[in-house]
Amino acid sequence: MRNKIRWILFLTICPLLIQAQTEKTAVVKNYLGKPTLFVNNQPTSPDFYALTHAYGARWSWEEVPQRNLKNFAEAGISLFQLDLYFEDIWYKGSNQLDIEKAQHQVRGLLDVCPDASVVIRVHVNAPFWWNEQNPDECVQFANGPVDQRTYGPPFNNEDGDTDRPFRASLASMKWRKESGEKLVEFCQRMAETPEGKSVIGIHVCSGVYGEWHNWGFIDNDPDTGLAMTSYFRNWLKNKYKSDKELQKAWNSEKFSLNNASIPDTAERNYTAEGIFRNPAKEQRVIDYYTAQQEVVAEDIEFFTSVVKKNWPRTLIVGVFYGYFHMTFCRQAAGGHIFIERILNCPTVDYLAAPQSYWGATQLAGGSGNSRGVIESANLHGKLWLDEMDNGHIQKKTALDPVRNSGKYDPQYVSVLQRSAIYPLMRGTGLWYYDFGPRESFGWWDNPVYLKSIREEREFFENRKSQEYKSVADVLYVWDQESFYYTKNRWTPICYNLLDQAFEEALRSGTSSDQIYLFDLDKLNLDQYKAILFMNVFKMTEKERTFIREKVAKKGRTLIWNYLPGYTDGQKNSLAFVEELTGFKTTPLISTEKPSVIIQNSKTEYNFEGAVQPMVTIADQKSEVLARLKKGRQTVAARKFFKDYTSVYSCLPIHETDFFRELLRKAGCHIYNESNDFTYANSGLLMIHTKDGGERKISLKNGKTLNLKIPSYSTWLLDAESGEILLK
Repeated sequence: MRNKIRWILFLTICPLLIQAQTEKTAVVKNYLGKPTLFVNNQPTSPDFYALTHAYGARWSWEEVPQRNLKNFAEAGISLFQLDLYFEDIWYKGSNQLDIEKAQHQVRGLLDVCPDASVVIRVHVNAPFWWNEQNPDECVQFANGPVDQRTYGPPFNNEDGDTDRPFRASLASMKWRKESGEKLVEFCQRMAETPEGKSVIGIHVCSGVYGEWHNWGFIDNDPDTGLAMTSYFRNWLKNKYKSDKELQKAWNSEKFSLNNASIPDTAERNYTAEGIFRNPAKEQRVIDYYTAQQEVVAEDIEFFTSVVKKNWPRTLIVGVFYGYFHMTFCRQAAGGHIFIERILNCPTVDYLAAPQSYWGATQLAGGSGNSRGVIESANLHGKLWLDEMDNGHIQKKTALDPVRNSGKYDPQYVSVLQRSAIYPLMRGTGLWYYDFGPRESFGWWDNPVYLKSIREEREFFENRKSQEYKSVADVLYVWDQESFYYTKNRWTPICYNLLDQAFEEALRSGTSSDQIYLFDLDKLNLDQYKAILFMNVFKMTEKERTFIREKVAKKGRTLIWNYLPGYTDGQKNSLAFVEELTGFKTTPLISTEKPSVIIQNSKTEYNFEGAVQPMVTIADQKSEVLARLKKGRQTVAARKFFKDYTSVYSCLPIHETDFFRELLRKAGCHIYNESNDFTYANSGLLMIHTKDGGERKISLKNGKTLNLKIPSYSTWLLDAESGEILLK
């Protein structure tokens, strides 16, 4: 009887608490050197917990999701994300959205955390019934027909996204208009509900997994449908103005502005110069991919502006965008090449992406690097949020619905710590994205994990008034636009450079920043002693001039990978490469898989396929650093100039020890010689290690620490005193 009375009181009081909650506001603004989340005018450490999209895991009122929401609330988390699809609330034949279901989704959270601040992840995909009514507005694929399968229950809403799914095209103006109207309705009605008072943000989603990738892009070739064809022709008219201009650019009289078609799979896969496209011969494919990328940027601008205009209070609006690392060698088909435009979009407050799925990066001992280029987001005043969804890498014995303190993976704890500490150190944030409940438990439903999460949250919440200051002396420079000019399939360079080589570099014991090439002129370069140009294959004359006049100065070391500046978007030329790097080169035609021997260490690294185009270094004034194993030609060398040093590697640099020695020679500070992931920022130093052991850590102030670190550990130290702050 007593329990029954308590339950009645709970059901009576809880709605009153929700009704009484103060309307919340949120904004992202620069504060103490970084973009900062403010909730109700108070700076807040941006760490969230999120339920997922999957059945059994997504509805907040169900037993297991509620348990995990409560776990995180008791661990001190007050920021939450909840998924909601138009498919869930926009019914066939109904004039209004089912706002009550949206309220129910938020209310389930507020039942266990009444003061929660909520970001709703709104998937603006057209409902499946809408697609059936509007087949001409849907995506088609160059490499095969749309899948004939059932969508919706019993399948998750996102099942099939990476196949050839029956979905509204991201180029459909009818979808954009009608979904936009429903988003207006959602904002205006939800904001006026009691549950809407707790909403501080809307995360706008569409495309594969809601991440603004073109449907099916990983293994398939979207979009040949009528909607995309119409958009492409209008895009060409805006660019070329006349048939004559189009035909000149495409080097063909076959097409006009009114009949221009979309390239088929064979044309997309062809590249005239090894892995490179020749703009003089392949502008048609370059134009198509550019148009396909631009329509996604337009969608984001449209839907985020709808939210900003129609939510009556100040809130934050974000999207998944800016993916760079681990994008399956398919960036042109489904990546985020219009990143500069979105970084400048006034209706986008934050960008988000999962942490990298590259095995060596994600697993214990790896960096846990984001898929985005973080320091560029910071430069543009955008908050960056990592999605941390690596719970699946726990040992299977830990993933057990029987909850007790013995059911956890002690080796995974260090990964959990690293995955939270690294983004928070970088001036960004994260959310824990929990797929666990779909199998009747939460990935982090364990006292050991929750204790770690609480400690990290409290530590960074207490530091939210600490000024952010990069201490990096290494800068990595990346370029998205280069993907238009390279093969949009696997090559021996794609994963090799963006993921494998970069992970090796991150374990060199140095501290580094990353930016896009288009932001290089916005950065104060004085702190950087080495600048590594990683994949800058496309470069304008303006960018070259800036590098010559402003970057190649003050004794810096510039390190170049593969063929920097090989194209200017009009033509390809090795002369561009020689001008940038300062090295004379010789073309090498070979069908061999290159093997490279590092000169001093005799270490060897290999590539998984033949690389073309390829050059070797023919410069007698340079210092040889690496040679091809077969033929002994020089492929990496160093050359000293009056104001700077140039290091050029004709193939992507590999091996952590090689990176470390290049950076040491450049004068960069080496904190750790042991190939652990090490990162310093704003008075903090993090060391993440799989192997553990004796470590000699050199602080920048000259102090040396002799530490014995256990295997599978993440330690956070004071960068001045060496005091251990978290472990």
